[in-house]
Amino acid sequence: MTDAKHDPDTERYAYSPKALARLALSYELRELADRAAAGVPTGSDEYDEPGEEVAEAFALVHQAQEVLVRAVLYERARHTSWEAIAEQLDMKKQSAHERYREAEQTWKDALHEPFNPIPPGARFPYNYLRLHEAAYEPIKAGRDLDEWAQERGQGEHAVTGGLPTLSLLDEMGQVLDGLSYLYRDMHKRPDPAARLRLTERKAALLDRIAIEEGRPEAAAQAEEARALAAQLRAEIEGTA
Repeated sequence: MTDAKHDPDTERYAYSPKALARLALSYELRELADRAAAGVPTGSDEYDEPGEEVAEAFALVHQAQEVLVRAVLYERARHTSWEAIAEQLDMKKQSAHERYREAEQTWKDALHEPFNPIPPGARFPYNYLRLHEAAYEPIKAGRDLDEWAQERGQGEHAVTGGLPTLSLLDEMGQVLDGLSYLYRDMHKRPDPAARLRLTERKAALLDRIAIEEGRPEAAAQAEEARALAAQLRAEIEGTA
C-alpha cells in the first residue's frame, strides 16, 4: 500500500485484494477469539438460562464458519488453487469450488461495488455495506487490529506489518480497473459519484507518478483528470 492520504470511499484501492482479504480474515479471527474468550469465565454460570451455553457454542461454530470462508477467500486472493484448498478441506476440487465460488464472486464484485442498492420502501437498519467492513475501511481496521494484537503481547504492527505491499503503479492499475468496471454494462450509465471519486484519485496518483517516477507526461494527464473531475462535479451539483 502507499502512504498517500486516502479518501474513505477509495482507500481500499491503495491495498491489494490479497491484503484486503487478509484484513477481513484477521477481523473475523479476532471476533472468534473474543467470543471464545468471553465464555471461559464461570462467574455468571448460575444466572444462565437453560441451553445458554449450547447457544453460545453454536454461535462460535457459526463464527468459525465465517472464518473458514474468509480463509478460503484469502487463499484464492493469493492464487491458491482449488485443488490445494480442497485437499485441506478433505473434499474433492469440484465440491470445494461449488461450495465457495459464490462467496468468491460476491467478494470480487463487492471490491468494485461496496454497497448494496437500497430497495424502495426499505426500513433501516438496512444492510447497506456489501463489502466486508475491514476491506472497506482498511486503514481503520488495520489500526484497530494492530492495537488488539499489541494488547496481547504481539508487538507493534503485528497485523499491518505483514500485509503485502502495493506499488504506486499497481495502485494506479487498480484505480483504472475500477473505472473500467463502471463501464461494464454498455446500456447503463456509470454512477457519476463513483466516477468522480475514482477520477480524483487518478489525478492524485498521476501527480505522484510525475514527481516520484520523473514522468512529466503524467503531470499533463493529471491536469486532464482534474478537468474531467471538475466537469463531473458540476454535473452532479447541477442535478442535485
